[in-house]
Amino acid sequence: MYSENGETLEQFKSHSLMSHVYEILSEKLHRGELLPGSVIDQKKICKELGISRTPLNNALIRLDAEGIVTIHPRSRVTVNILEEEDIQYLYGIIGTIESTLIVNGFDNYTAEVLGQMSELNGRMNGYVQEGDLRSYSLLHYEFHQFFITMAPNVFAERILRPIKNRLWDFPAKSFPRQWYLDACSEHDKIIEAIRNKDLNEAVSCMKDVHWDFEYNKKYLRTVYFSQNNRP
Repeated sequence: MYSENGETLEQFKSHSLMSHVYEILSEKLHRGELLPGSVIDQKKICKELGISRTPLNNALIRLDAEGIVTIHPRSRVTVNILEEEDIQYLYGIIGTIESTLIVNGFDNYTAEVLGQMSELNGRMNGYVQEGDLRSYSLLHYEFHQFFITMAPNVFAERILRPIKNRLWDFPAKSFPRQWYLDACSEHDKIIEAIRNKDLNEAVSCMKDVHWDFEYNKKYLRTVYFSQNNRP
């Protein structure tokens, strides 16, 4: 028997279980139950979930591929610590990919699409004003998804999502309110540049401002390296 995607039912069940374990581990990382620098107690997790080592190992391999954990052969699995140079590198990757997506999809931004982006960004700004930063964060993912939608690229999406998860959600962090407001303002400038058919300005705002490490350094250091934000 085969599933719809051509896998055997056994393979399908194995893949589904691995995905389920991956989501559980991701939630533990998000809540800070698995902290950067810590060793993952694999026996404890298997006992908690009532699973064998195989689906856990497969989920950890995926997290290792995404740079979230490191598997030490025949030893242990540790949650990676983000250093400043790591953040600088990841910001550069996101900026390069998303600015490339703008270039590749530039002719696809209709007035309707730009209107949707502007409306979404306005809602994000409103959530920040209300102090509802969780709702803002959910819409922020949705806003940046427009760049992939306008220039579909499966590799870009697979690269970007785990990087953004690593930066923002593993563990969840408290960001300065002004940083959110600055981001909304930058979104408006990107939208306006695309509306004006100014490709260079749109790319520059995305790469050299929105995702530029030096431009955002004061906020990044506050979030990731101040004593108040350390676990």
